[in-house]
Parts: sequence; structure tokens; C-alpha cells
Amino acid sequence: MECEYTYKYKDYLDEGMKFTAYRESSLGESLVHKHDFLELCYIISGNATHYVDGTPYQLTKGDEKGETAIFFGLSGTDQTHYYRSEGGVLYANMILLPDFISENLHSSHTALDVFAYFLYNSEFRSGDGSVRPPLVSFRGNDLISADGIVNSMCDEILSKGSNYVEVVSSYLNILFYLIIRNIEKTNRDNVMHDIRDMIPGIIDYIEGNCGNQITLNDVAAKYFYSPSYFSRAFKKYFGTPFSSYVQNVRIQKIIRLLEDPSLSIEEISERIGYNDKRELYRAFKNVTGTTPGNYRKAKKSASDK
Repeated sequence: MECEYTYKYKDYLDEGMKFTAYRESSLGESLVHKHDFLELCYIISGNATHYVDGTPYQLTKGDEKGETAIFFGLSGTDQTHYYRSEGGVLYANMILLPDFISENLHSSHTALDVFAYFLYNSEFRSGDGSVRPPLVSFRGNDLISADGIVNSMCDEILSKGSNYVEVVSSYLNILFYLIIRNIEKTNRDNVMHDIRDMIPGIIDYIEGNCGNQITLNDVAAKYFYSPSYFSRAFKKYFGTPFSSYVQNVRIQKIIRLLEDPSLSIEEISERIGYNDKRELYRAFKNVTGTTPGNYRKAKKSASDK
């Protein structure tokens, strides 16, 4: 279904803030939308159907198993979603910037790995082998705890009492660990505790966006890693720093584009994200030992023989 609206975090977050939470009721159908922030939706009462890229997921407060689900809406993706509720639903909406999670879980890299893998790995499967929905269910004592945390968090943000930012941050941190515990509990044999399992997605993201100004901080935040941890893990896996890897990806794309004689060096430079042609020349020569023009001439001479 075609996206009707893109929500921006600046519409919800006060300057300098990386999170907020509020209660909201809904009846009927919302706009089909996407957004540039991470969204967590927790059902307080009632029920709704949440459509993610056209696939329906039931969100209910206290189903037949005594469960309540928390839904994840991803940031920085083309994922579209919307709600539909026939009888009405009251939910808590939590809006966060991705780097808030990496900053709060940075002391536990295993926790970060589990959280990131769950959110972004499409091969993650539930116990019966089916592809998992973007949901985590709470039950028993964890459900009681989650209820209290989510409502207290919304109350704190409404009242804006002394040190409310720190209080809400603490509530969110506890909620994250409850989420992680339930991910591990229900998918014990499938959760991967290593950044290596994220590598295919990271590579695809870099290759698909190398024409933009990709920074280590941006990619780390997208996958919920702290920049320092992501940098070390990336270098350990690839044997090269993140910046060098991105540069090599760009150079390989330039080499392929140089095979098209209709493209000028200036056009190629713009496509690959180099604002200054001289910057492209320097990067290209550092990797290949020659200039783009000379490389193109050499390739043409070789093909003419």
C-alpha cells in the first residue's frame, strides 16, 4: 500500500531529546505511514490490527494466553504501516532515536546484538519455523512489570517533574532488558549474539547508500550499536576501518561507471557522492594507483587490442 505520510522525529521530540512517550486512543483506521525514528507501541487496553507492509498483526491487551504484545516500527527503512481498530484501542506510543538505545545498552554488547538482530534480520524465525513478526509478547510477571513501567513513563513525561529525563531513561532501560529477555526466552535457539549476523544487512546498506555521505555514527545508530563498539567490531570482521571499506565500495562503483563512455568524470563524481572532483581523484589514486581518466584510457586500449 502506498505511503500517505512520512513522520519526522522533529515533530515529536523537543530539541535535545532522544525519546518521548504518550498514551493515545484510536478508533477506525490511521494513515499509511513511515518515519525516521524507532516506534514502540504498547497496548494498554482494547485491540487493533497493525498492518506492516500490508501484512496484518493482531495487537491485543491480554489475549487467551494472558499476553500483551509490543510492536516495533523501524526507523530509516521503507517499511510502511497503519492501524485499524473496530472497537477502539488505548496504547502507549514510545518514540526514540536509534542512538538512544545504543547509548543505554552500550555496557552490554550481547544485549545490543540481540536487540539489533531481532529488529533487522529478516531471517529471524520463531519456534515453529515461521518468519517472526515485529512483535514481542509479555506474560506473567513481565507483563505486570511492563504495564507499570510504560504507564509510569507516560506519567513522568506528562508531569515533567524534577529529573524526569533521567527517570524516563531508567524506565526505558528496564523495558529494553525485559524485551531482550523475552526475545531470548521465546527464540532461545535462534538468537545470534554476534555482529557477524548483521553483516549482510550492513553491507547492503553501505552499497545501496554509498552515493550519500555515509558516516560510521549513522550506520552504528541505524543498527543500534555504539560507534566505538561498531567501529571495533567492523574492523575486526573486515580487517579494515569502516571509512576505508566505504571508500573501497565507492571506488569499485566508479570503476564500473568508467566503463560507460557516455558518463563524464564530473557525472560519476556526483553519482558516487563526491562533492569535489579533486576528492574523487585523490581517493581513486590512493586505491588504484592511477587517475580515473588514465584508468579509462587503459581499459579502452586493452579492449581495442
